[in-house]
Amino acid sequence: MSLQNAELPSMTELNDGTRQRLRQLRESLGMSRPKFAEQLGIPPTTLKNYELGYREIGGGLLLRIIATPGLSDFVVWLMKGSLIIPEQICPTHPN
Repeated sequence: MSLQNAELPSMTELNDGTRQRLRQLRESLGMSRPKFAEQLGIPPTTLKNYELGYREIGGGLLLRIIATPGLSDFVVWLMKGSLIIPEQICPTHPN
């Protein structure tokens, strides 16, 4: 089976969906941007830039999420927007 490029969403579309889900995840966890950024080990301004679409989300951020206890369950949902819905999972996370 082969995929044609016309069938795939653009990188901009993929990033836009992921950034929206990233913010939705943070908000569903009840975390401020600085607290969530601290948990991920990134500066709050970097997280803000991801969420607002000023910076493209890359594999490094997704690897940090995978390595963060309580967040790894959300990686597939963050990338695809399906399979796992944050409201259906109650992760343990530090507040």
